[in-house]
Amino acid sequence: MKIKSATKVLRDKALRKAVSNKTRVSKSSGESALKKAVKNVKEVIEKKQIENRSARDKLKESLIKKTARKKLPFTFKKGVVYLGHIPHGFFEEQMKDFFSQFGRVTRVRLVRSSKTGRSRGFGYVEFVVPEVAKIAAETMNNYLMCGRLMKATYIPPEKQHFGFFVGKSWSQTAYPTAINRKKITADRNSIISDNKHKQYKKKCLRNLTKLEEKLKAKGIDLKFTPVVDCVDEQT
Repeated sequence: MKIKSATKVLRDKALRKAVSNKTRVSKSSGESALKKAVKNVKEVIEKKQIENRSARDKLKESLIKKTARKKLPFTFKKGVVYLGHIPHGFFEEQMKDFFSQFGRVTRVRLVRSSKTGRSRGFGYVEFVVPEVAKIAAETMNNYLMCGRLMKATYIPPEKQHFGFFVGKSWSQTAYPTAINRKKITADRNSIISDNKHKQYKKKCLRNLTKLEEKLKAKGIDLKFTPVVDCVDEQT
């Protein structure tokens, strides 16, 4: 009986070792399989991302090509004359009337100041036929007008650009000084808040004190009574 029990114990130990070895092998093989599966999944995801990026880049390129306008070379077919030393009073209407004697005038521009709207003494006249513009430039170059020697230069079509006739055309009623004056009067007549009114009062007082100091430096002792404070005291 003792021998049988000893053999049984040995068998049990051998079986336990075999089972533990199998479990270890199975665990290690399972872990390696998981790692391989994760690697495969990562590789597939990276490939898909690369494919998506390339597809997006191709779409962008195709859209850019479709939306890109073909810049065709624009050719000017009309004749333009540059005018310099234009006298005061020779404005757009007078320029068009005067140069219409040479031929058909399509556009006239007198370059004016953006702040005041006054003439800056040069401008451009456009004719339908370039040959007519050439004749007008040759005729009007060094032409004495209102005490000024006018300069006229023919600009050929290959040297023309859109900037010659860019800008606002001012009239007697609508010019920069009048437009700015209307804006300023509208701002001053608009309803303002209490903070802005306080700032306006401080500014007025500062200006009055500066004026008093200037007069005092010249020997005139004069003190101004601010009207805004007087109105506030009465109210």
